[in-house]
Amino acid sequence: AKRTEAPVACPPWIYHNRSRVECLWARLKEWRAVATRYEKTACSFMGVLCMAATIDWIK
Repeated sequence: AKRTEAPVACPPWIYHNRSRVECLWARLKEWRAVATRYEKTACSFMGVLCMAATIDWIK
């Protein structure tokens, strides 16, 4: 099957690291508060996101 859409112009280094970013989001979404965006304000959600990313980085 042929692609009818033109490929997205994206620098190769971004496309190369795409799987890393997708895996990171998958690990972060294991946190219920991140997956459901439980926090009401953007500031408190960012705090939960930073905490989850930090704990993931430490592991």
